[in-house]
Amino acid sequence: MLPGFTLLLFLAALVACGVAGPPVPPTAKIPVVPTGLAANQVGERVVLRWTVGRLYTDGTRMEGWPRLEIYRAFLAEAPDEEKFAAAAKVVYVLPERVVESFRRNDIVIFPDPLGAAALGQQAGRTAVYAVKAVNAKRQDAGFSNLAAVRLYPVAAPIGRIETRVTERALELRWAAPQRTTSSTPLEAIAGYQIYRSEASAEGPFALRGTAPTTVYEDTDFQFGRKYWYRIRTLAQFGADTVESDNSAAAEVDARDVFPPPAPAHVIIIAGAGRADLTWDASPAADLVGYHIYRSREPGRGYERLTKELLRAQSFADTGLPVGVTFYYVVTAVDAEGNESPHSEEVSATPLPPEQPQP
Repeated sequence: MLPGFTLLLFLAALVACGVAGPPVPPTAKIPVVPTGLAANQVGERVVLRWTVGRLYTDGTRMEGWPRLEIYRAFLAEAPDEEKFAAAAKVVYVLPERVVESFRRNDIVIFPDPLGAAALGQQAGRTAVYAVKAVNAKRQDAGFSNLAAVRLYPVAAPIGRIETRVTERALELRWAAPQRTTSSTPLEAIAGYQIYRSEASAEGPFALRGTAPTTVYEDTDFQFGRKYWYRIRTLAQFGADTVESDNSAAAEVDARDVFPPPAPAHVIIIAGAGRADLTWDASPAADLVGYHIYRSREPGRGYERLTKELLRAQSFADTGLPVGVTFYYVVTAVDAEGNESPHSEEVSATPLPPEQPQP
């Protein structure tokens, strides 16, 4: 082998192996900043909502969820981030396993239960919040956006809810609260928020509607089902309103105990040893049939003639003695077995059989 060629092979091998340089530290895995923080006072607590990402600032995805730190400050007004950072303190730390219990997909919903005493001390001031996502080395990419909410005393929870089932609505009635949870007089009420669950007294509850007074009628329901209601008072403070905490859940068993309307326009025709009846249909949506009642005395002593419900709007009573007057009423029956009042009474005196012509 030529000496020059051997030198070229040596240089090529040296280049291929590379030359060792100074060690490069690994890139720090810092969680991205939480976004969309919002704060809302509900009763004696402030409910926080924000979006938490499962990404690091270098764009890679993390396996679980970051540790979260919630900061809070009570201030006269909403500050900028620099003033907030100087005044705020960490009030909650949520490890990954705790984040799971407050997470709905990528949204974290966390209540800050201030309580009546804190609200009494801080009423009229502004509660300002921010959230940080931190790694195991307590490194973070900074605060989320700031969320501020002005604090007010709230109405005491509504007491007993009276319920009534009618044919067209489930009716709720309650007494207006007079004081706040801090025992101060409640100045003004803007209305009430009505929440309903179709599952149980534990929920889930969804906003059903609002009421300006202490009466609410829910017309969207089905007989044969149970419903649970909670009510919150909306206290008015200038242009702001604040919801109270929930009332106790009131259960409503929507049973159909309402009879259908009685059949109308009953017509009777006397025939040879018989009486034939017809009537207009009852307008009940869940009508299943009719019963016929007969008596030999007007207005009383009726006996039911029909063993099974009639589907048709006619009935023939045959084999009757001639010359005796009979009195009839008709009733309508719905799917729940509710029977209507009697129809108007009609009467007929059966005729003798027609004699053949000579």
